Amino acid sequence: MKPNTCIDLLYIILLTGLTHCTTGKADNQVTDIDGHVYATVTIGNKVWMAENLRVTRYRNGDLIPHIEDTTAWSTSTTGAWCNYNNDAGNAAIYGRLYNWYAINDSRNIAPEGWHIPTDEEIAALISLLETKPAMAEIVKAKGLGGYRFCNGGSYHTIDFNGYWWSATRSYEIYDWSSRLFTGFADVQRNRYESNFGLAVRCVKD
Repeated sequence: MKPNTCIDLLYIILLTGLTHCTTGKADNQVTDIDGHVYATVTIGNKVWMAENLRVTRYRNGDLIPHIEDTTAWSTSTTGAWCNYNNDAGNAAIYGRLYNWYAINDSRNIAPEGWHIPTDEEIAALISLLETKPAMAEIVKAKGLGGYRFCNGGSYHTIDFNGYWWSATRSYEIYDWSSRLFTGFADVQRNRYESNFGLAVRCVKD
């Protein structure tokens, strides 16, 4: 495997929850305030979580409300999290889903020393995947955690599509495509978009 190919694979592995590039550098794990431990991976000069966030508290210890009810999820205007299909067993595999209010809260959902990825950091991933269509099969691996709809709170596309929050909107990847997309739940469009439930991958400061 050529070195640049390995780095390309690591970008896609980061998004699908796999960490099997044998020449990729393994980093120290990171632990959130709840004690959940996450594998990390270095890509270029950035260290990313290699799995989705599962935290239930903000960095200062305040609880993030857990909302299962569909109406309450759709109408909430404060931070909230849920498990896909309200099944706690899904959290260990796919992480948890969060609304935009949790991402945008000043108490900070990311572990100490980490942050929600910026548009610039996501743009680097988008640029890479758009030029590597032959890697589409890798993206179809299990681990894509789907999303929770903003209106009605229903759940969709687990194991088929993955959706994550960035610092200003969202980004997604489809099981049938090697491309990364943005704007699935663009919170700049409409207040209701803030009630999508999406996953989170954090980047080290």
